[in-house]
Amino acid sequence: MIFRRQKPRLTPVTKTEVVRKLLDLAVVKAGNGDKAVLVFFDLRCPFCARLYKETEEILLDMARRGLITFAMCDYVVHRDAEPLHRKLRCLREEERLKLISDVYNGKRVEAGECPEGNLRECERLAEEVGVYGTPSLLFYDFSKGRGYIHFGYMSPSDVLDAISSL
Repeated sequence: MIFRRQKPRLTPVTKTEVVRKLLDLAVVKAGNGDKAVLVFFDLRCPFCARLYKETEEILLDMARRGLITFAMCDYVVHRDAEPLHRKLRCLREEERLKLISDVYNGKRVEAGECPEGNLRECERLAEEVGVYGTPSLLFYDFSKGRGYIHFGYMSPSDVLDAISSL
């Protein structure tokens, strides 16, 4: 039996103001391009870890070159991840990617005590654009006022294809 690889299903999104608010609330944000890639993630989600490990370098490089705005928004699905997400929001911005990398690479991370911050607001707004689980990726072109959302893991080449299709 031969299995054909299906192209990712991209659902249209046209909620520019909600996407801007999500960027403001994002726990990680790099770059300032007109095209944005927002990843909704859970620190205990295995497919989020895989997506992060395979695409983080590529997306950060694109953001540093001004091609995109790359952001990561909390969307806690696994309740045992909540203290880690709170801790993430208490760290200085430059320390956050290291914590995400440590968690996704299986290093032991102490959550400690930390207030919730904008965790619930990020989740509420994410649901307004159609996020219902993790990982979810939102590709948005602010110059056109539209974009796409995809639920589930995407390969690096599919992520790049979705960016170029904006």
